[in-house]
Amino acid sequence: MGAAQSLGGGSSGESRRVLVLLNPTAGQGRRAARIQKHLAEFASEGLELIVPNPADHLEQLEQAETAVKTGVDAVLVLGGDGMVHTGVQLVAGRQIPMGLVPTGTGNDFARGAGVPRHPTMRNLLRLLHQLSEPELTTKAVDALRVRITQHNGTSQHCWAANAVNIGFDARVNQRANQLKKVPGPMRYLVALTQVIPSFQAKDFHIAVDGQPAQLQPSALVCLQNGPFIGGGIPLAPGAQPADGRLDLSWVQPLSRPGLVALFPLLMIRLHRVLKPLRTEQHRGVVVTVPPQVPVYADGDELLAGADSECQVEVTVEPETLRLLT
Repeated sequence: MGAAQSLGGGSSGESRRVLVLLNPTAGQGRRAARIQKHLAEFASEGLELIVPNPADHLEQLEQAETAVKTGVDAVLVLGGDGMVHTGVQLVAGRQIPMGLVPTGTGNDFARGAGVPRHPTMRNLLRLLHQLSEPELTTKAVDALRVRITQHNGTSQHCWAANAVNIGFDARVNQRANQLKKVPGPMRYLVALTQVIPSFQAKDFHIAVDGQPAQLQPSALVCLQNGPFIGGGIPLAPGAQPADGRLDLSWVQPLSRPGLVALFPLLMIRLHRVLKPLRTEQHRGVVVTVPPQVPVYADGDELLAGADSECQVEVTVEPETLRLLT
């Protein structure tokens, strides 16, 4: 396993140590060369930049975890919601500031958190300048703590920055992630048309804030920290990533024409005509998920979808993330 690249930093102990997470496509093309140039410039001015190799995501994560254990002053993420998801696993609850340069196809967390979606180089330079300053300005936002318990009792934990998707939306995400040759902004729409013909609603049991579970036949269930999913679809337009609540949305069973119309109506914010859509605010939700129903975190990380049912427990952890502003 190769070591993470380290740029700059002196022996005086005064330089700020920054972990930089690049998405895999940042290693190719003209933009990658410009990114590396700017990183080298700011490293020469006093920042110590730790840059794990993005070519192998598992190796990148191992190197990043090692860097965090040895101590970093901030984490800089260049990528979309999937890379944000990776960054949040490293910083949530640790009071390590995280800066975002949104370069993905969706950028739903960045949209909801008010992170500027300027051109990549402009955003990168803005954050590198800030990281060079003596004091960092941050704002606190919430994160979602997720526990998946399988039928055999085994469990896994992770953090979600923006959303946990279950059912139809998760299946569309799953298909969209496979459409590598389709241009980014079109993937979700193409996946939507491919999933609808074979999709069927499922019976979920949903318990909120410690209350008894209720049966909810639904096409999709979504637990959100911010308002957007699927590259800017405002499923829960009132959701705020710093209000100490998560937004639980579910859509009652719909016909195939209803599913076709669902997301276009959401995009133009005609929620009032979508009678099957329900949204509530809670602090914690437990969803019993039927077999073979996919569960995704932040539209990228597959958490469940096996042949047996599982429980998905999601709780909001207020102000557990510090974002560079």
